[in-house]
Amino acid sequence: MIALAVDFVQAYAKGTVLFVPGNPASSVYIILDGRIIVTKGDQQVLLGPAGIVGDVAFFQEATHSYAAVCATDVKVLELNKDNITSILAGQPRLACSLLSELARRVSDEGAMNFFQGVQEGQEERVSTLGDLLPEGHPTFNTRVPAEYGEYVFPTEVTCPICSTEFTGLRERTSRLQMERHDPDFRTVYRNFEPNFYYIWVCPQCSFAYPARRFNRLRRTAVEKGREVLLGNPVDFNFAFDGQRTIQQVIISYYLAMRSFEIVGATLEQWANLWLRLVWIYEDLEEGELALAAAEKARDYFAEAMSTSARSAAGDQQLYILLGELELRLGNTGAAFNNFHRAATMTGGDPRHKRLASDRIQDLRYRQNQA
Repeated sequence: MIALAVDFVQAYAKGTVLFVPGNPASSVYIILDGRIIVTKGDQQVLLGPAGIVGDVAFFQEATHSYAAVCATDVKVLELNKDNITSILAGQPRLACSLLSELARRVSDEGAMNFFQGVQEGQEERVSTLGDLLPEGHPTFNTRVPAEYGEYVFPTEVTCPICSTEFTGLRERTSRLQMERHDPDFRTVYRNFEPNFYYIWVCPQCSFAYPARRFNRLRRTAVEKGREVLLGNPVDFNFAFDGQRTIQQVIISYYLAMRSFEIVGATLEQWANLWLRLVWIYEDLEEGELALAAAEKARDYFAEAMSTSARSAAGDQQLYILLGELELRLGNTGAAFNNFHRAATMTGGDPRHKRLASDRIQDLRYRQNQA
C-alpha cells in the first residue's frame, strides 16, 4: 500500500489535532504507524496501524461527530477528494478494507464503533507515580478537550538536566480570547485552560518545571538536579499522551514539586504552583483538595511576604492573593486585613488599590447581609 501511494503518506507529530466535532470532513486517515485517539464525550478509543478515522463523515459529506488526536507521532495514508479515486482504483484490497469498516459503522450512526486497528491497554499507567499524590487522591481519566490542540503548538525542548530532546507544547497566545479576570489574578479564556499546559516534563529523567522557566535554571540548580536526578534515577517514566488526561496534568504538578525540592525553587514559585492547583481542583469541584492546596499557597505566599523583597505593586499583589486565599479558607478577618494593606499602601499600582478596595466593599456587603 505504501509503495503504491507513497505520495499521499503524511506524517503528523504527537499531539496534532486532525479534526474536532463540527469540522467539515475533508480527508480519510488510514493509520500506517503510530496511534490516534478518538474521543466523543466520555467515550474514547485508541487506534493503531490499520485503523481508519474520518471515513463516515467524509463519504456523507458531513461534519465530524468525534475528535481525532495523534497520541504518538504517526504516519497515515491520507485520502481526499483529489486522490481517493486513483488510490482505490489501484489498490482493490484497500478499497475492500475501507468499505468493510464503513459498512459496519454506518449501521449504528453516531456510535463510536471502530473495528480495525483498535489498541488494547488504554487505561492510565500511573500506578508507579501514585506515591506522588496525596493519599486517597481521585483518578481523573477524562482527557482535555481535543479542541485545545488548536491553541498550542509543538516546540523542541532540551532538558537542562539530562540533555534529552523532547517536544513541549506552548500556547498560541494570539488565538486566545479572554473571558474574564478573576480577583485572584486568574485569567480565564474561552475554550482553553492554560494551566493544563503549565508544566513541561522530561520523559527521560522526569525533571518537571514551568514551561516558561524550563531552560532558565541557575547553574547551581542544574548541578544539583543532575546530582540527584541522574545519580538516583526514578523507576518510572512519565510522558503526556497526545491528548493528555486531567490525571496526567495533575501528576505533572506533583512531579514539579519534586523538582522544586531538588533544585531549590523560590517561595513565590511554590506558591504559584499551589495556586494553579487550587484553580484546577476548584474547576473539578474537588472542594477538599482545593482547600488543602489553598492552605499551601497561603503559607508560601505569607512566608514570601515576610522574607523577600518586591516592588510596592508586587507587595500589593501578594496581599490581594493572601486575602483571596484567606477567604477560601473561611478567615474573613485575615482576608480583610490583607485587602486593607493593599488598598492603603503608599505607591504601588492604582489598579491593585481599586481591586483591593472593591474586595473590602464586597466583604462589608456580605457582613451586612449576614
